[in-house]
Amino acid sequence: MKTEQVVLKNNGVEWAQISALLESEFIKYAQNEKDVLVSALCSDYLKLQVSGYIGVSNEGLKQIESIGFEASLAQSESEAKNFSRLCSHNEAAMNYKVPSVKSKESLTSRTAPQKAKFARTDWLVPLFKSEQERAFNQALKEVFPNFFIYPNVAVSNLFDFEEIKGQLATGERDYFFKAIIDFVIYDPVDYTPKFFFEVDSVYHDTAEATIRDNKKNKFFDVAGITLHRVRLRSDTLTQKHDFIREIRNIIA
Repeated sequence: MKTEQVVLKNNGVEWAQISALLESEFIKYAQNEKDVLVSALCSDYLKLQVSGYIGVSNEGLKQIESIGFEASLAQSESEAKNFSRLCSHNEAAMNYKVPSVKSKESLTSRTAPQKAKFARTDWLVPLFKSEQERAFNQALKEVFPNFFIYPNVAVSNLFDFEEIKGQLATGERDYFFKAIIDFVIYDPVDYTPKFFFEVDSVYHDTAEATIRDNKKNKFFDVAGITLHRVRLRSDTLTQKHDFIREIRNIIA
């Protein structure tokens, strides 16, 4: 084998062609393999070049060093450092230094989120979005003192989607998992929902809100269950009292 290699190397043109072919095929192959294999193959290839067993162009060395260095860096810093010792053409590899423990700690301290020095209660979101919803909740407690009252209940927690989806249009199915019911009254014994309420206002008069409300109504209509919509006059000064009256009229 060595004799054949010597003969080939003595034929400069043929040796250059063979080396160029090996180089291009190796680079093509190495780019499609796993990092752990690529770094080992590139390392061996560079050692063969240093020992004079194969010829590699300067551009080929740059590519092989780059491929091998990136693959070794993907494994660990120590692997990258070991591989960089074989490099003579890739500047990133030749200049690579393993970050010190101190610099790592400094980087960690800079990127770690800082804990607030005091509780940011102003970031908290209240359960009710308006005074009207708070008043309605108080009215429900008056009318249903022994029931469980839950605000902002997802429609998907009320109906079995697999059972209802056949009755819904595509847009209604999409909205099913986004829709929220303002208040649901649950039986304290068997925990099943008994009454369903939406607190309407002038904000429900827009075209967009009307479309959403119609979709909610459809969920209850196909189930044969009533979604009660309660709306007071905007100028009322006795919201809680008026809500109590409306709720009692509904369940009477």
